[in-house]
Amino acid sequence: MTAYQSRKQIKALLQEMIPAQVSECKKCDKLPQPLVDLIMHNFQAKYVCYHKESNTVEVGIEEQEASLHYPKIRSMNFKLEEATSWLGERFRNEEQDLRFYARLIANEGYQNKIQEVILV
Repeated sequence: MTAYQSRKQIKALLQEMIPAQVSECKKCDKLPQPLVDLIMHNFQAKYVCYHKESNTVEVGIEEQEASLHYPKIRSMNFKLEEATSWLGERFRNEEQDLRFYARLIANEGYQNKIQEVILV
């Protein structure tokens, strides 16, 4: 299946999808997979986890410093309620990123696997 979407549509749909994913997280006490995928993509994260006690999301990002032994991972914490803003700040406008977002939105909303995304 092919999806035709504009950059503006993709950003607007993401801003609708994120609050729905946050609500789902609060109900089941775990991050829904589409939200995990989005966070991993936007932050280029090594891990993502949800702490229900503090209602925060922890994101592990590999530092750019080269290490001979182990990668150095910096941990960042964000309030779950503010997910739309902190994920919005990490929105990427490159074509491959927009294709990823479009597939994520389409698969979440329609249960169809999008094979190709055409940006208009």
